[in-house]
Amino acid sequence: MFKLQEKPFTTKMQEKFLTTEQVANILQVHPFTILKFIKQGKLKGIKLGRVYRIKESDVELFIEERTTGVKVSKKEANKPESSPPSNSLPEHSIPRKADGDTDHYYII
Repeated sequence: MFKLQEKPFTTKMQEKFLTTEQVANILQVHPFTILKFIKQGKLKGIKLGRVYRIKESDVELFIEERTTGVKVSKKEANKPESSPPSNSLPEHSIPRKADGDTDHYYII
């Protein structure tokens, strides 16, 4: 008879999965923040019953996407330089900050 050759078995299942608590420790945030990121679609997660598991590679991608600096993506590198868009809104509809308010704008 013939003998089957043994090949190394590799799948995506060999990737490490993390709990929301583990990801929260890595990012130094509260576990509820991780759940919020998953529900908002900012971080990929797999729901298993009542809990989520997050792939280690998805955490790395999440961090890369939010890293600030001079890193330019391929998409932006191929885009021709253009002048900033002119403000086409009338003066009365330009968003203005409320006094002492750092997060809210009012349209007047």
